[in-house]
Amino acid sequence: MMMRSFFSVVCAAFLLVTAIPVKAQTTADALFGKNLVVNGDAEADTGAPSDSQIVKPSSWTTTGQFTAVQYGASGGFPDKTSVGPPDRGNNFFGGGNVAKSTASQTIDLSAGASTIDAGGVTFVLSAWLGGYSNQDDSPTVSVTFLSASGAVLRSAVIGPLKAADRKDVTGLFLRKATGVVPANARSARVVITDTRYAGTYNDAYSDDISLVLAKKV
Repeated sequence: MMMRSFFSVVCAAFLLVTAIPVKAQTTADALFGKNLVVNGDAEADTGAPSDSQIVKPSSWTTTGQFTAVQYGASGGFPDKTSVGPPDRGNNFFGGGNVAKSTASQTIDLSAGASTIDAGGVTFVLSAWLGGYSNQDDSPTVSVTFLSASGAVLRSAVIGPLKAADRKDVTGLFLRKATGVVPANARSARVVITDTRYAGTYNDAYSDDISLVLAKKV
């Protein structure tokens, strides 16, 4: 009985010790190969049904009247047949009835610190960006990589996408930026900035905001 109990304790201790690095590896791997932006598709809420209503999107810190908007909302917005994401849901992002609106979120990258610091991580920032007819209202989407102390290490921006870029088409078009995540990056701040140039509504549209990290092969 004593030998059996001792053997059981040793086995249990061995399993506990060997399980620790497996758990840590799983946590780090969760950073790679998937979209790290939360609610980047504006689908977490019921979007505004018209240009007179504002719905602040979940998981984003917003300024101005940044809002989730329904495809086909009244007011001349893109609908589900307009140029845009082929896998679109019910909503996209818009700027509301102000000259400038923003939405931001900060993503924790600390679990991948050792891989990032070795220079082995790339990023793809992508989004569908657009606007209304011949108006130049347009969005930008940026990612800024920050150190543990908050120092800016590297930034990338997609957009703006003005009327000439869209050939005056109301809709959204895919844009991307790629690069290497800098050593010592411990967080990534993603910011959508909507700027109005004409009219009363800020028709800077965006959808499917995505930041994906990948290990170099």
